[in-house]
Amino acid sequence: MRFNSETGSKAGKVSKRGTALPISLRGGLHQLVSRILNDLDYDSLTNNQRLKLLDIALKHSLPRLSVEKQIAEDELPKEFEINIINGDGKLIETHTTVMDNKG
Repeated sequence: MRFNSETGSKAGKVSKRGTALPISLRGGLHQLVSRILNDLDYDSLTNNQRLKLLDIALKHSLPRLSVEKQIAEDELPKEFEINIINGDGKLIETHTTVMDNKG
């Protein structure tokens, strides 16, 4: 079978890609996952189990490389501000750094 716009359209209709979950279902799943994670006894996990849990959590929480936007050199921030805040949420000090062209 040749691949053209007609056969491609048919293939797309029977592909195994699913549709996005409804918002209500995503909210319920988020609550379920939070409950399960809160109930876990991390101290009883073996090192292998902890590493596997970390692996799974990072796969679902970090952005995928294909989604990341490439930043052009002229879009890079030139000034950085670091705020140090205490436990009460009050600002203690601020540090500002301006970068030169060398980076």
